[in-house]
Amino acid sequence: MQNGQSSDPIPQLTLSVVLFHSPLEQLRALVESVITSLRAAHLSGVKMVCWDNSCDTAYSAKCQQLLADFASQDSLTLNYVIADHNGGYGAGHNHAMSSCEGPFHLILNPDVQLAEEAIRLAMEVLTSAPSAALLAPTGRRDSGEREYFAKAYPSVWVLGLRAFGPTWLKRLSGRALARYEMRDQPNHGEVRPVTLASGCCMWVRREIFDAVGGFDERFFLYFEDYDLSLKMAQLGQVLEHSQIRIVHHGGDAARKGARHIRWFISGAMRFFNRWGWKWFG
Repeated sequence: MQNGQSSDPIPQLTLSVVLFHSPLEQLRALVESVITSLRAAHLSGVKMVCWDNSCDTAYSAKCQQLLADFASQDSLTLNYVIADHNGGYGAGHNHAMSSCEGPFHLILNPDVQLAEEAIRLAMEVLTSAPSAALLAPTGRRDSGEREYFAKAYPSVWVLGLRAFGPTWLKRLSGRALARYEMRDQPNHGEVRPVTLASGCCMWVRREIFDAVGGFDERFFLYFEDYDLSLKMAQLGQVLEHSQIRIVHHGGDAARKGARHIRWFISGAMRFFNRWGWKWFG
């Protein structure tokens, strides 16, 4: 695999996305953005595994029909896999990545769109900084509002406030929220170290990802990305790049219903039991 502007070989990149009844228009937008970003990075023949946890024949047929529209792309090869059961988000990515080879991998949500220069910038950082274990983007919601993907270590109070607190209480607790979202820390360069990264979009160095055992599959949904961030930080750096940008259409577990609230609470308990409880701040 060669860079169109250089004779030097570009390290192989692979990608995965885990689906669960994900809106097809968002999946199409994701794939289109990936293709655009790969072309800007002069990468071709890159493998992307779409792991479907939906366990729904009708949805599967629609997904395959959509992905067939991209079969002729030279920059991206799409592999669609139907899971025999829904083992959760982290398990889906672990399974998808087991069929991928290469030093770098991009973990994605289906509700994300990459900026054109995202992959090029990420590959530049990962290839020039051997200590980089995990790389996170910055981004916005589809409304244009800034979304803070990088986080400091959370407290029970701030997690509950963000997920379930009324607007007036969030305003009163603005400093605590700013600290959690790392808005209180100056960023004097394009790349800065962060504590936690969001699983909606993260580049990982496979050597380190595999060394820490990948995602802990005991997290069904929520906090598996925080757990992975702390594990990978033990062997390398977790970084955020201010110029690697995405648009994120998802988030907000509390608005997704009781099932997501249960997953959120159980994930938080497992996370704190492993890494230490912090009640306030």
